Amino acid sequence: MLGMDWFLAALFALAPAPEPKRPCHEHPKVIAKCFTFRGRLGNYNGAPTMRVWRVGTNRILGVSDSMALPEFEQVPANAKEALGESFDKYVFGDFEFCPFTPERPGVMQFGCINSAKNLKVSK
Repeated sequence: MLGMDWFLAALFALAPAPEPKRPCHEHPKVIAKCFTFRGRLGNYNGAPTMRVWRVGTNRILGVSDSMALPEFEQVPANAKEALGESFDKYVFGDFEFCPFTPERPGVMQFGCINSAKNLKVSK
């Protein structure tokens, strides 16, 4: 059995490391300059699930699932980890959002989150 353990360890050591995902701002669907704001990230029922409210406004921005590409990051790891898959907590922070769709009154704008800083989780 020792031989098999050695073989498996060698096999995993030879396997290439997964390619890191490219940042959101390099996504080919980004149509305008990314912008930073104070917001509240949360999971919601419906599409898209992950949305950001811009504090001090009535504006909700959607993290697009339909335009996601596997080689690009949609949300930074620190924000994903802070929020998890829970529907009963929010993450406040400073978000840099890169738009995939134009801003129009009364219509949710879609895009990806390039960075998330100063995060605080609340229920």
